[in-house]
Amino acid sequence: MQLDSTRISIRERNLLDTFDLALHVLREYFKPLLITFFAAVIPLMVINDLLVGWILDVEYREMFFYMEEAGAIWRFWWDMTCLVFVEAPLASIFMTSFLGQAVFVARPSYRDVFRDVRKMAGRVVWCQLLVRGILPVCAIFLLIDRYDDFNPLVEILLLGSLTLFVAFIRSIRPFINEIVLLERNPLRSRNPQAITIGKRSKDLHGPSGGDLFARWLATAMLGILLTLCVFGTLLFCSGVFLNDWQPGPTMLRYVYPLALWCVAGYLSVVRFLSYLDLRIRHEGWEVELRLRAEAARQAAKLI
Repeated sequence: MQLDSTRISIRERNLLDTFDLALHVLREYFKPLLITFFAAVIPLMVINDLLVGWILDVEYREMFFYMEEAGAIWRFWWDMTCLVFVEAPLASIFMTSFLGQAVFVARPSYRDVFRDVRKMAGRVVWCQLLVRGILPVCAIFLLIDRYDDFNPLVEILLLGSLTLFVAFIRSIRPFINEIVLLERNPLRSRNPQAITIGKRSKDLHGPSGGDLFARWLATAMLGILLTLCVFGTLLFCSGVFLNDWQPGPTMLRYVYPLALWCVAGYLSVVRFLSYLDLRIRHEGWEVELRLRAEAARQAAKLI
């Protein structure tokens, strides 16, 4: 492996360049990225449907949006959006591992990708499921009685507050997946000189907090627009091929989450490329790779 011969050019990029490069990366690695992403997404889609899919178990009518079912629609939309938003980093763990290897290796094997993630499973559980709020959010839906009346204090105030907290943490500390899966720092260490996940996250994100928040805000706005575009496109296809222009329960229950996950996959690639850019800007990663590659070549000559 040549450290200075990477599949993705290691250089500084602005946010628009990163968005554009993410499309090229998706085109180049479409099949493996699709497999690694949906390997995590499919179980999450099943779990989410079990948690909130029952909300749309209502009688379909022609005036779907203008009858009493409208409350169920908005309730499902809000709950599913919060769930997918909170779970998105967890869904990208296999994709992140693949991209980390794809920088240096032409075609990483799926076995290596899944093995690397399995080795870091404990740290992923702690950092994503617990600290980043995935389990608490799921617990909220487990506590909801589906036969009881809608409780805005739980589903609006509590769920909304927890989602905003997760959004704030991710806006200033977005690269926890990359730190856990690619840099493989320990959760804790008795050695005070060891670089734990917490220390590494602080060192990596701390100097760029304002810039990271601005990038996250721009990315979030793009994500909203892309979700509307993808869902609108799927709805248009449903109208053209199935002559069904009404977004009924089936469309909302299965197609809307699919649109959310598709956008989440693209933004996961954007996040990984932003991680590379941050390391280049603040740690001189490009120079480090060249020096390490040259040192390896010189060492090989001496053997």
